[in-house]
Amino acid sequence: MNRWLVFALLILFIFPAKAVLLTIEEPCTGKAVQRDVWEDLPRTVGALTVATLTRAKIPFVGNELGIHTMLGTPMGQEALEIITPMEMRSYGWCYSVDGKTPEVLPAYFEINHSHKSIVWFFGFAHYIAGDWVSQCEKVSLTKPAFICAQ
Repeated sequence: MNRWLVFALLILFIFPAKAVLLTIEEPCTGKAVQRDVWEDLPRTVGALTVATLTRAKIPFVGNELGIHTMLGTPMGQEALEIITPMEMRSYGWCYSVDGKTPEVLPAYFEINHSHKSIVWFFGFAHYIAGDWVSQCEKVSLTKPAFICAQ
């Protein structure tokens, strides 16, 4: 039997259709530092995230509207990287639901039993010459030195 089919069947057995897996990734490696399976779902990504962080005793600054910092990440002015007078990156926490990054605050993204996966990752928005050219690019792919000091 194809090993991917076995893996898929195992995932379906471990995580029933009504469960949602919430993962928090380490900013520089992208490896999971927390994984929680939720069957009794709070209504929004924001509520589920705050419940996960509280249950796991992970210190954070933020609320259901968004996470300002956790896992020692910079915030405020410290989370800005000025590259040139016309280019900068603004860093912060982003989330995806089933592999897509929603354009809505976590407090307003309602989750239901059709959703399978929520992932929080540290990312950045990229600004060049008056335009935001990207948002929520993963820091674990670029590893900027001021965040991911070796």
